[in-house]
Amino acid sequence: MFKFRVIFKQVFLKNIKSPAYLIMILMPIVMIGITLGVSRLMNHSKDPVRIAVLASQPTEQAELQQLKGNTYQINQQITTQEQATKALQKEQIDGYLVLSEEKGQTVSRYYQRKDSPSFDASILENQLNQIHLVALAQQAGVAPEQIHNLMTPTVIAPVTVNYQNGHQEISRENTKEVSQIISIGITVLMFIFIVNYAGMIAQEIATEKGSRIMEIILSSVSIETQFFAKIAAILALLVTQMVVYILVGIIGFQILKQYLPLAELLPVIRRALVAPAMWYAGLFLIIGVLLYTVLAAMLGAVVSRMDQVQQAISPLILLGTLSYLGGFLLASQPGMPVLRVVSYVPLFSQIMLPVRLANGDVGTLGASMGLLVAMVTLIGLTYFALLIYRMNILVYSDKGIFKALFATYQQHKEWHQ
Repeated sequence: MFKFRVIFKQVFLKNIKSPAYLIMILMPIVMIGITLGVSRLMNHSKDPVRIAVLASQPTEQAELQQLKGNTYQINQQITTQEQATKALQKEQIDGYLVLSEEKGQTVSRYYQRKDSPSFDASILENQLNQIHLVALAQQAGVAPEQIHNLMTPTVIAPVTVNYQNGHQEISRENTKEVSQIISIGITVLMFIFIVNYAGMIAQEIATEKGSRIMEIILSSVSIETQFFAKIAAILALLVTQMVVYILVGIIGFQILKQYLPLAELLPVIRRALVAPAMWYAGLFLIIGVLLYTVLAAMLGAVVSRMDQVQQAISPLILLGTLSYLGGFLLASQPGMPVLRVVSYVPLFSQIMLPVRLANGDVGTLGASMGLLVAMVTLIGLTYFALLIYRMNILVYSDKGIFKALFATYQQHKEWHQ
C-alpha cells in the first residue's frame, strides 16, 4: 500500500501542477465568463421588443394599447389576431399578446417566432395585474370567487411559433429547453474529459517507458501496483476538476444573482440538480473516463517512444468523437433508431444515455441497464488492459501499434498452448 501511495501521489501532483491541467480547468470557466459578459452587454444595448396586444373587448384593448414600457413598444395599428399573425410572419413585430377569458379567469399568451429577441415580460405582467385588480375592485358586491380572482396574478405564458409554407405551428421546444441545455452540457464536458484524461495517462506511461525509467520503477514495484496507482491518480484528478466546477458554479451563482434577475431560475436549478439525469451523468462520466483511461494506459504501454502516443490513442479519440457527435444528434433528434441502439454500447453510452435520459427518451431503468453493462465492460477491459500492459511495458519495438498488439496476442496464445 505504501508503494501504491507513492506512485499515486507522484502522478497526481505532477499532473495537477501542469499547465495543461490548469488550462483544462480554467478554459470553460473563462469561456462562460466571456459569454455572460457579452450577453449582459447585448441585453443593455438591444432595442425595445415590438409587440401587439389583443383583447376580446374593444374597451379593454384600447386600454391595453396605451401601456408603455422600456422593454417593449406596442403597435397600435394591429387590432385583430389575423393582422398580428401576418405581421409576426413578415417580421413586422417580434410577438403579440392575446388576453382571453377561460373559466372565468383572464389568461394571457405571448406568441413569438423562434428567432424573436428575448422579451422580459415582467413589467408588462405587473401592468396587466394592476388593470385586473382595478377592474375587479370597481365591481360592486365582491363575492368569494371574485376575491380569489383578485389575488390571482396574470402570468404570461410564452408560446413559440414556426411557419411552414405560410402556416403557423406551435413549437414544443419550450418544454424541452432546460433538458436540451443539460444534454449539450453533458456532451461537451464528457468529450473534453475523455480526450484529455486518455491523453494524459498515455503520455505519462510513454514518457516513463521512453526514458527507460520504467525498468528502475518496476524493479521495486509490481506492475499491478503501478498500473492501478496511475489509474487511481487520473480518477482523483477528474474528481478534483468536478469539485472545482461545482464550487465555481455555487460562487458564480451567488455573485450573478446580485446583478441579474435569477430568482426565477432557482426552482429550475433545484429540479435539475436532483433530477436522475444529473446523477446518472456523474456516474456515466466516471465510468466513461475510466474506460478510456484503461484503454489509453494499455496503448501507452505498447508504444516505445513519446512521438508514438498520438498515433496510439487516435482510435480512442475517434470513438470519443463519434460518441460526441451521437450525443449532439440525440439531443436534437432523439428518435433515430440506430443511435438509440448504439447508446447502450460501452464507449458510446457514457455520452449518449445521459443525453437520452435528460430528454426523457429513456427512463431510469434503461439508464441503469446501460450503466451496468458499462461497469461489467470496465471490469473486463481492465483485466485485458492489464494483461497487455504486463506483456508490453518493458518491450521496445518499432513495429507499430497494431503489429505490436498482434505480436502480444501470438505470444499470449503460445503461453497457453
